[in-house]
Amino acid sequence: MNYTPPFKITTKIINLISQISLSIGKLEAIDSSSTLPMLRKVNQIRTITGTLQIEGSTLDEERITALLEGKRVLGKVDEIAEANGAIALYKQLGNLNYKDERELLKSHKILMNELLTKAGTYRTSDVGVGEKMVLFM
Repeated sequence: MNYTPPFKITTKIINLISQISLSIGKLEAIDSSSTLPMLRKVNQIRTITGTLQIEGSTLDEERITALLEGKRVLGKVDEIAEANGAIALYKQLGNLNYKDERELLKSHKILMNELLTKAGTYRTSDVGVGEKMVLFM
């Protein structure tokens, strides 16, 4: 079975197909690159919100978004401080070497700066974890 198209394939047609393909590729690149920053921001907000909620924070994505945008939000002072630290650390992640002990302490300082007076240093005393009773020392 041999099919013959109802037109003749010429160099002009091939050139036009190439130009169309190139234009489609450019449009796809523009479309995907314009959505990438938005996806990154959404992922950042979800990551920070989820991480803080694991620690018991009541801040939701809307309030984390507002904090990222530099707005004031209603909430517990310590939860807002935790969120500010998480936002600041998230912005620095690409610049930190997780294998370097000094960088780990620097990360801790960024994260906990508004919450602890000795943020960025090792503890020198025991700390208990738990609400009504100590669950972990």
